[in-house]
Amino acid sequence: MQPERRRVLVLAYFFPPLGGAGVQRTLKFVKYLAPLGWRATVVSTRSRLYPARDPTLLEEVPDTTRVVRTPALPMAHWLSLVAYRLRMMRAFAWLTWPDGGFGWLPFAAVSGLRAARRDRPDVVYSTSPPQSAHLAALVVHRLTGIPWVADFRDEWAADVHRADQPAALSRLAARVERAITTRAARVVVAADYFELAGAPAGDHVEILNGVDAADLPGDDVGPDPDRFVLAYVGTLYGIRNPEPVLRALACLADRGAVDRDRVVVRLVGSIWLEGFEPPPGVAVEVTGYLDHIRAVEEMCRATALLLYVPGATLAPSGKLFEYLASGRPILCIANEHNLASRLVRDWDAGVVADPDDDTAIEAAILGLWRRWEADGLPRQDGVRERTLRSYSRSAAAVSLAAVLDQASGG
Repeated sequence: MQPERRRVLVLAYFFPPLGGAGVQRTLKFVKYLAPLGWRATVVSTRSRLYPARDPTLLEEVPDTTRVVRTPALPMAHWLSLVAYRLRMMRAFAWLTWPDGGFGWLPFAAVSGLRAARRDRPDVVYSTSPPQSAHLAALVVHRLTGIPWVADFRDEWAADVHRADQPAALSRLAARVERAITTRAARVVVAADYFELAGAPAGDHVEILNGVDAADLPGDDVGPDPDRFVLAYVGTLYGIRNPEPVLRALACLADRGAVDRDRVVVRLVGSIWLEGFEPPPGVAVEVTGYLDHIRAVEEMCRATALLLYVPGATLAPSGKLFEYLASGRPILCIANEHNLASRLVRDWDAGVVADPDDDTAIEAAILGLWRRWEADGLPRQDGVRERTLRSYSRSAAAVSLAAVLDQASGG
């Protein structure tokens, strides 16, 4: 029997053909909600200001999905860029509040209202960052009365990346976040540690990120047995700077503990770190941004995968589950309380070290190197199967469908 068709209006800045990590959660939800009976209308952007683009992801958007792509005010982008270049950081913070996507906000709100009146959705779903998606959804909800589910892929008011913003903006972010969490029928978070203003602990639904088995390459894709390739897949920016790992590797090479001629660090993705330069003595290959399928292939071709999460944050990184599903051992440099550290340690999926402990980082790298010399670090099929069983994107969509049902009174 076919499931009853229901409608959801999705407000998401990041959606194909845009690429990058922020796209995956929403895309996979839309993809796997369709067979569960949910027809989606997605309000996104056609702005070309965001550099990462991945047209191959359009193939995963269901035929039943209607996508509305709106413009965004470029003036907001240029004003904030000028402030940043002139090192007017307080002005930059104010001009980019609540986020870099605020030039999209008025268009998203108007398009969302039009879509709501045309499609008569059962529920509105918005996802952040950017937080402008929630503000647009709040407008749609208040003017139409349609129930609303707000999804937080990252923290906002409590985000450690915003710790140095003006105090007035921090208070404003908390106030607006409280308005979102108190007016939404349901609040969804990508991790249970999130602190959201107005949402007491336990008063939100955790739906973790995951992995889509359809994204994994065939068994013939594997590492080069003659090189030890340590791959970091993802964007480097802000405090996500793996220089402690590169320094540790350089020290090991200088001491002759590892063979520098057989070791290479492969940085797969965009580098948004001003003045980033690897230490001498470490071979580093930089690919730049790759589409999602090729990025996952890079994971499977690596000898080991670097997951670097600064100690100040508990965010495990959305790529954790694809890392685990690749079956390649993980060099996990993260806080011991981070989900990534717990899974890598408990599942014996690699080695863990604290990002502030240089000695532990060296020992972790050396341990992987010696294991590679001994047995070549074969693929961890048990970890792979356990990840696909526990953290599939299709199962996450089932959880979201239940939330949408509850919010809409279905």
